[in-house]
Amino acid sequence: MTNTGSQSSQRPPELRRGAKEVSVGHGLTGLLWTDVRAQLSAPARQHLRATLPPVAVRAFTATTEQYWQNWLSDENLDRLSGLVVVVDSAGLPVAWVASNERRFGGRRCFYANSAGVHPDHQGAGLSSTIWRALLRSAIVKAAPHKLYAVMRTGNPLVYGAWSSATGRSDATWPAPGAEVPEHVQRIAADVAADLGQAERLDRRTLVITDAYDDTETGLWTSRPTSDRADVDEWFETILGPRDAIVLVVAFDPVRIMLGEARRTVRRTLGLRGPTSRSSRSRT
Repeated sequence: MTNTGSQSSQRPPELRRGAKEVSVGHGLTGLLWTDVRAQLSAPARQHLRATLPPVAVRAFTATTEQYWQNWLSDENLDRLSGLVVVVDSAGLPVAWVASNERRFGGRRCFYANSAGVHPDHQGAGLSSTIWRALLRSAIVKAAPHKLYAVMRTGNPLVYGAWSSATGRSDATWPAPGAEVPEHVQRIAADVAADLGQAERLDRRTLVITDAYDDTETGLWTSRPTSDRADVDEWFETILGPRDAIVLVVAFDPVRIMLGEARRTVRRTLGLRGPTSRSSRSRT
């Protein structure tokens, strides 16, 4: 859905040029670039370099603004296949997600390159909303084959959100007490090699030792927590402060499209979905 109106006109024109506006709610605007090399203009890049690093260090407390200036270099930006930046009425970023379309382990993969939310806007579902803007088109492109979303992360909140996104308990690796299939190990090995960290990957656990070696203490002064105590405890058990896992999540486009079609029909007919009652019971 595209946002229009007076609020949109307040966004800096140098940032809006080449971007599609997507609805994110909360009085904010999401700006989407699906071909970053071609669509993200030089003035927009300059605006992001001036405004995003101060937000990023609030989200990742052990990093520096220089770390994010490096991330926003032309070389890194041009590798991105997708970027969404959420801005307030003054054009200041409050959240972002970035992705690459890659092939790892011989499989089509959606690589979740980076994501962050300013602390004042955390907990409102903003990150998952803008991830869907990038992931939706990638899933459609992959059909009828599976799409593997992959990322390096040490954040249990990220793990919980992505592992629940498919609605299945057997489509996320690694998982406590579960073996990692060989094809997933191959995906993770290619990811680690792409990051220059192949020798640090334990293929059995998908843990990369010293994954964040360009900071002294990792990304956070204190690791974030999720709403799942078991996942938080598991992360503390398997990861050191600078360690990460290669998270692999499988999305089945056909299953997802059928599920969306069923929900559309039920809404059209005014039928209550099977999750409505269970959702209320958890509140």
